[in-house]
Amino acid sequence: MGIKTTMTLMIITPEADRIHMALMVAATSAAMGQKTNLFFSKGALTAITEGGWQTMQCSHGIKANEMDSAQIDKGIGDYSVLIDGLAAMDVRFMACETGLREMNLTHSDLITRVPIDITGLATLIEQGRGGDWLTF
Repeated sequence: MGIKTTMTLMIITPEADRIHMALMVAATSAAMGQKTNLFFSKGALTAITEGGWQTMQCSHGIKANEMDSAQIDKGIGDYSVLIDGLAAMDVRFMACETGLREMNLTHSDLITRVPIDITGLATLIEQGRGGDWLTF
């Protein structure tokens, strides 16, 4: 039986390893039946732009694609597997409209493999009301 509250993850870090962890938490939450929202803003928006993940680095300086290769070698889901899995589990992807302006990005810069809603903080707060929140 699924968890009735919503899990909202606000992802603002530009660090690939932290974003990867947020995606893993979201996948676990969704797999447990919890409605899950991912809200990307600030430097994390790069992760959901076309080609952006490949330009990112981890907190310890390793490139995101090198981390992905190491994850695959260890049988751990990489960025691509997690994004596709989250989409299949109907996790809601949101991009902060203010963050997009701040980073000089538009909707057309975002990945198309998952639907991404452009929203503001008021919508985020309304969608996550009464649920669990984590910030990465």
